[in-house]
Amino acid sequence: MKSTVKLTSEEIDRALLDVAAFVFARHGFAQGPVQAIADAAGYSKAAVLKRFGSKERIQSAVVARTEEHVTRVAAAADGLPVGPRRDAALLEALVELIQEWPGTGALIVGAFWLTRDPEVLERLSRAQRTLLEAFDPRMWSDEERHVRVVSAIGAVTSTMMANRDTRWTDLTDVVVAAGLGALGHTTPV
Repeated sequence: MKSTVKLTSEEIDRALLDVAAFVFARHGFAQGPVQAIADAAGYSKAAVLKRFGSKERIQSAVVARTEEHVTRVAAAADGLPVGPRRDAALLEALVELIQEWPGTGALIVGAFWLTRDPEVLERLSRAQRTLLEAFDPRMWSDEERHVRVVSAIGAVTSTMMANRDTRWTDLTDVVVAAGLGALGHTTPV
């Protein structure tokens, strides 16, 4: 039976932007077709373009949302010293983000190879840097820590993305523990 509940304009935009983030994560910004966004979202290409105006405006909105989401995840570390509790808070926030915005999760992981456009690359790189530095602002001088943080983000994101249909909300602790393991934490927080 088809649902009779109508989505609000904001809900439609939200869904389209998350689908667009997936498409851009998979194909890159230059090669990510508006038709693929429309198909994945169940809309016509004309309807998508009517809402956003152009592929460039969709791209800009997706990047802006990614920046906002990363800032929200990074805020989970506010007031916590670098260490296992901070790492756990950030990983939990990342899991929540990916549950709500899976396309953003895909975009965060693939940010560096998605585009050659300097402005977009700078914005995505800045968002990715914000996330990395939330774990440890000094990570750039510690190569092992850098690798571990990137591995933890990748592990959590990949796990959540691989299981986005079943939404492992009941297994969040297990996903976070896997990320903490990548960070070298062997005991529960």
